[in-house]
Amino acid sequence: MPQISFATNNRQFHVEVNDRVKQYFKDNHLSQRGNGKLFFKAFFMFAVVFTLYYTLVVAQPESVAINFLLLTIFGTFLAFIGFNIMHDSCHGAFSDNSKVNDFFGYSLNFLGAESYFWRLKHNVLHHTYTNVDGVDDDIFKPPFLRMSPNQPYNSLHKYQRNYMLFLYGISTLFWVFYMDFNKYFTNKVYTTDLPKRTFKTHVTFWVTKLFYVCFYIAFPIYMLGFGKFIVGYLFYNFVMGIVLSVVFQLAHVVEGAIFADALDSGVLAIDEDWAIFQMKTTFDFCPDNKFITWAVGGLNFQVEHHLFPKVSHVHYPQIRKIVKEVAAKHGVPHNEFNSFGEAVRSHFNMMHQLGQAELALA
Repeated sequence: MPQISFATNNRQFHVEVNDRVKQYFKDNHLSQRGNGKLFFKAFFMFAVVFTLYYTLVVAQPESVAINFLLLTIFGTFLAFIGFNIMHDSCHGAFSDNSKVNDFFGYSLNFLGAESYFWRLKHNVLHHTYTNVDGVDDDIFKPPFLRMSPNQPYNSLHKYQRNYMLFLYGISTLFWVFYMDFNKYFTNKVYTTDLPKRTFKTHVTFWVTKLFYVCFYIAFPIYMLGFGKFIVGYLFYNFVMGIVLSVVFQLAHVVEGAIFADALDSGVLAIDEDWAIFQMKTTFDFCPDNKFITWAVGGLNFQVEHHLFPKVSHVHYPQIRKIVKEVAAKHGVPHNEFNSFGEAVRSHFNMMHQLGQAELALA
């Protein structure tokens, strides 16, 4: 793993925003973790998923249109489980009880992916070294996608804006059937070695994959036949992949976000305090849209999430007010898009720019 350091001579913003947010929870007698509404949301989302699974696999509606509508909702709600339940839990933000966090963290395993790998990939590498090439695995998708101006350019990238949604759509299948196995057998996440694994982590990995094959593949094939199964399976995974990928990309791979390069030298000294670097690499989007906030688990408040990853997303709308005020006081940017459409356009524009040879040579 590259050796990366952050400047420590300009920490006023970092210190004050931490103090102000801690004081907010103290003054309002609030836990930083989730609340009853979050537990109800978790119950509701799993109830929707299991109801749709039963309807599609066992009840089997006759209408083709109804089936595709239900598959769309099914794929979307699987993504919602990732946003709302898995994400908070794996950050230790779902509950004050660590065992409850561990239990709900396995919701990622329910989706077919290994939560043990994700915690290192996301919590440590992405959150600590956001948009740093050579460490942040979230922006490293060669050879088909170029997601940073520091990455090598090839002629395919000229067209990446046109085909990236297809790749996003198959990303869940790639994750379940390739990326997890690659991490397991290479014992690495990108350039970083995995910690020594216990017997439990090995068992959990293989049980996760066995469950996935039985629940999402074998039983539906038995009930539906292979033809109906494969159409539905590919369709809802495509929906799920697009929803997951687009939402996560709107925070960092957009116009105005900065990137850093540790690909070549392996040593990088970032001339920014860590918190200020997070503010410059990260964007909020449509923070006033209550439905999107509910649906994506507060991931439209990515600035606040990156500064306070162990705080549940249910608190982000209030925390945002504090972060914006302290940022303005210290002259630190608070990046945001007012609408979902504006954020999506910026991501597409950024991917188009990264696909140009001129930018590659700059």
